[in-house]
Amino acid sequence: MKSIYFDVSIPKILITKSLSKIFPPICFSSLSPVGFGEFRDQSLPGKGWVRVENILSGICGTDISMFFVKAHPSISIAALPGVPRVFLGHEIIGRVSETGDGVTDFSVGDRVTMQSYLPCCSIREIDPPCDSCRNGNYNTCDNFSVGELPKNLGAGFGDRFIAHHSQLVKVPDEISDEDAVLIEPAAVSLHAVLKRPPKSGENVLVIGAGTVGLNVIQFAKIVSPECRISLMEKIDFKKDFALGLGADQLLEGDPYSEVADATGGKLYRGLLGNNNILGGFDLIYDCVGHSRTIHDSLRWLKASGDYVMIGNQLTPVSFDQTPIWHQELRVIGVNSHGSEEFNGRKTSSFDLVMEMMQSGKIKLNNFITHRFPLNEYRQAFKLLRNASDKIVKVVFENK
Repeated sequence: MKSIYFDVSIPKILITKSLSKIFPPICFSSLSPVGFGEFRDQSLPGKGWVRVENILSGICGTDISMFFVKAHPSISIAALPGVPRVFLGHEIIGRVSETGDGVTDFSVGDRVTMQSYLPCCSIREIDPPCDSCRNGNYNTCDNFSVGELPKNLGAGFGDRFIAHHSQLVKVPDEISDEDAVLIEPAAVSLHAVLKRPPKSGENVLVIGAGTVGLNVIQFAKIVSPECRISLMEKIDFKKDFALGLGADQLLEGDPYSEVADATGGKLYRGLLGNNNILGGFDLIYDCVGHSRTIHDSLRWLKASGDYVMIGNQLTPVSFDQTPIWHQELRVIGVNSHGSEEFNGRKTSSFDLVMEMMQSGKIKLNNFITHRFPLNEYRQAFKLLRNASDKIVKVVFENK
């Protein structure tokens, strides 16, 4: 098995983090905790496990943060016991090549995508499961760090991997490989929108038009066609893409003036660039999650407005928290996907996304802008670091 991995080696992490500021190529060297290696194929670790041959795998923001060692050791999840080696890649379309004796929901040849990437009760075969897992919200599992899992299972950034059958979802034949590799990031966007659905007539702001932001726009319009969506995005290519998927207007120029004009809010300019707006957006989806976007978003919401954090940087941030109490705002976190309530029924984010794909409600064509073979992973990450103006989704293809 060939795979890209991240070694949880404190010396390598510290060396790479400290030197990358003055010598960025260190992230592509042997000193980095990220490596590309070949591992001995192992037998399936139990009756409920499956081997999958990868077809396509997409690179997401979390993968980029890990590759360039952006995660800070002081964040909350760093306190949780983990595995000594993390295999990268969770936006996947692959084909089952082997099943354990206890697997009844998959057969050799089935195309699958990965739903649950992080450890949870079902993967650990914990019974009874925690409340989160019982309710279909595997990504907030209470048993994230309980016990041990088999080592060197691999993941999406490899030629094949091993997974517990509960991690996988069968992909219908009607969905192409190119669309199927986008199911997971689309599920993130849908989950975010359904955590706080827009209402008819509401003013909504989306910050960032990457894969997740573009899909937030699509799903928000499906849920509430009469909401008005404004977009903040720096890259012209992505602006045009977003307008084609349902964004109503672009906010360009001075952001505080633009927000005030778009919402009818009252703009106040204090000393030293301390700007504030009273009466702004009803709802903001932040698909970036930088200190600046959090700080500004809280000042761009109307009283009792909702801030939905989708983007994150795996590092501590700083922002003015006074708008939260002064304007009685609600801050809503999003951890990937899970269980949804939609049109009076309960279902999973993945199933709902696939239904919408098959019915033609969402468009994912042209999202994949770049493809690389796995052995050219350095070129792929260099492209992403340089932030070319015509990137939406970069994928590895296994031929």
